[in-house]
This record gives sequence, structure tokens and C-alpha cells, in this order.
Amino acid sequence: MSSELEELRKQVTQLEQLVAKQTKVLSKTGQSVLELQVSNQKRDVDNFGPPTASKTVARDKFDSTEFATNDDIIGLVGELQIELNHIEERSIRRLVNATKTEEKDILAPLPNADGDTPDFKTSFFPKTMKEFIEIDDVNLFKLARFYECLPPTMKEQDDLEKFLDGKLDNLHVNDFDDATIKKELENYKKDQLDDIFNEVARYIGLRSRRGDDIW
Repeated sequence: MSSELEELRKQVTQLEQLVAKQTKVLSKTGQSVLELQVSNQKRDVDNFGPPTASKTVARDKFDSTEFATNDDIIGLVGELQIELNHIEERSIRRLVNATKTEEKDILAPLPNADGDTPDFKTSFFPKTMKEFIEIDDVNLFKLARFYECLPPTMKEQDDLEKFLDGKLDNLHVNDFDDATIKKELENYKKDQLDDIFNEVARYIGLRSRRGDDIW
């Protein structure tokens, strides 16, 4: 539960930052609108006289690209609403999963940080409590990676270093095949895999744990 609360706190912090950004944009937009109105009034007054070079220069200094548009505001509000929906959906499904105690109980898949929700037919997400308890290391790795419960792999760290050194043009995350995952798993000890299992269990709201003296 502590891990879940920490996750929610991080998400709320992100939302607060987004709201602050939205507020700043709205403030800037209001100020820009007032400046534009004043500028238009001054220009109307100037137009009473004959055009001069100084008037032309003043108009050229006006840059409308600095204004926040309606699309900017709508986009920010949309991002905020989507993130709120993700938080609510994850919270609901965690609460549902927290009630699962029998091996035959069906689990509720959670959306990840990107809002993607796995399904039982085409993904590695366990359908029942029994499947989760007995999950193999390869699918556990896939599940932990999907929910970002893992540190960067050796390959990802290597790609990042190459990207920072200018030896790699693009940095993107690829899906690992089973062979790559098995090779990566050679770097983990049993107690580390147990920790990963427990971290994933906490993330999706399950009570099942591996090891002793685990909260």
C-alpha cells in the first residue's frame, strides 16, 4: 500500500506541474491579449496620419507566435484529463485486485504509465491469481518492464551511452524477444527476482509475496 501511495503522490506531483504550466499559459495568454488590444488601439491611432518608416518597424516587431492559442490550452486540459483518468482507472483496478485471494480469481489488468492496458489473450498479463503466483521469470520480466518496475537493462544502458556519445542517432525502447530476456535474466539472482515479483504485486494491488518478512 505504501508503494501505491508513493506512486499516486508522484502522479499527483506531475499533475500539479501540468496545472502550473496550464495556469502560466492562461496568464500569458491573458496578458498577450491585453497587449494586443493596446497595440491595435495604438495602431488605429497611428493610421490617422500618413505611413512612416517608424510605423512599419513597430509593426514588424509584433510576433504573434508568442501567444498561447486555444489549441495550446485545449491540449493541456486534454493531457490533464487523460492523466486523471489513468490515475482513477489504476486506483479502481488496484482496489479490485486487493480483494483477490483465491487461485481461480480473475485479475484486473492495470494501464501502465502510457495508458496502455494489457489483455489476457495477446499479452503476458496473468489471468488468474494462480497464474500470477506461478508466473515464470520471462513473463515476470515482461510484466515488470511493462509497468516500469525494472531499472534499465544492460542493453538500454549501453544504447544510452552510445546516444550520449553521438554514436547512435535515435534512442528508442524495443520489445525484447524471449531469447534476449533469458540472456538478461542471467544478471539477476533469485532474491532479486523475488524483489521484482513483490514490486509488481504491489503495483497491481495483489497481496501475494515471495520471500520472508516482506511487506
